[in-house]
Amino acid sequence: MRIIDRHIIRELVPLTLVALGVATGVFFLDKLLWMTSLVLQNRLDVGMSSRLLCYTLPTVSGLTLPIGFLMGCTLTLHRMSADNELVVLRAAGISVYRLLMPFFTIAVLAYALSAFALMYVSPWGFQGLQRLVFDIARDRAYYHLRPQAFNDAFKGLVFYVERTHPQAERFEGIFVADNRSQVTQVITAKQGELLVQPEALQVVLRLSKGIIHRFVPADARYHLVHFGQYDVVLDLDTRLARQSAGSAGVRELFPHQLRAEISRREALGEDARALRLFWHKLFALPFACIIFAGLGPALGATQTRSGRSAGYLLSIAGIFVYYILLSASDALGEDSRLSPMFAAWLPNLCMVGLTALLLRRHVHGSLRIGWAGRAVFDNGDREGV
Repeated sequence: MRIIDRHIIRELVPLTLVALGVATGVFFLDKLLWMTSLVLQNRLDVGMSSRLLCYTLPTVSGLTLPIGFLMGCTLTLHRMSADNELVVLRAAGISVYRLLMPFFTIAVLAYALSAFALMYVSPWGFQGLQRLVFDIARDRAYYHLRPQAFNDAFKGLVFYVERTHPQAERFEGIFVADNRSQVTQVITAKQGELLVQPEALQVVLRLSKGIIHRFVPADARYHLVHFGQYDVVLDLDTRLARQSAGSAGVRELFPHQLRAEISRREALGEDARALRLFWHKLFALPFACIIFAGLGPALGATQTRSGRSAGYLLSIAGIFVYYILLSASDALGEDSRLSPMFAAWLPNLCMVGLTALLLRRHVHGSLRIGWAGRAVFDNGDREGV
């Protein structure tokens, strides 16, 4: 039996790695377009582009490993079934349950890797991506604030800078015309510096020792306001930053940060259902690898007339069903119809039922050897021995 286990593992691991690469590529496609746009528009060098890629890839790692493992299990058993290896093993008295042992062994490893990726690798990618995006935004803002030239690159603002100090990222002799509100104002300042505020998705020009000139037509008065420090928020093209932050949400929080945020919201009486739902999904989603160790072989052993392509079709069908269940559980868990814990584990419970049903179909079909070396199952399936 150890020989059979090693044979299955040697077949399973490469197929899982290939399927993982394909799944990662599919999930990565929607991010590839705006990554390319960011690189080309800001003329990023190789180092910055490599950092962008390294931070973006982990953001899809939490879901792709269970999907890749399901495809690997399905393709492994389907290949063995298509080459009649499964029939030979069953004719030798080896049950389907015994054949699942190596699948569950690899599933435990896949569960650990998936949980680690979802809890630590993915948040690391989201947080690193946010920092990188705003570093790029800051560099772009500094690029537009050229000395001794009027610049209107920022929406509603016109800048003029007398001198710049690249090393300190500081400006001197600043003139700003602010047309973003109904009351136009002109700001002059002796110096200023750029500040990045990733938490607020903002790049700020902090002015020091200046005057605000404001004319209010309703009052027919001209106001002068002296200030020691004044912040001007720059309206940069931070579409990538807002998109990454919007798609991340709680996914950019490490487990201890997520627990702290749940406690903070509950202490303030705020709704924390979405956070609690995601907390339970941190454990439920990786556990799908354990379930897929039974579902994948059950799908792969299913006999069809589609040839070897049936393994791909069945694994895609299983992924589609699981994705629908995940979407439904999110909707039910966020609108108070179900408790967050039950909603998070509901897709796994449904897949357990489907797995048990398919395995029962294969296990309880007893095998007998018919005429001319034909293997006949009670459920009507026929395979050559």
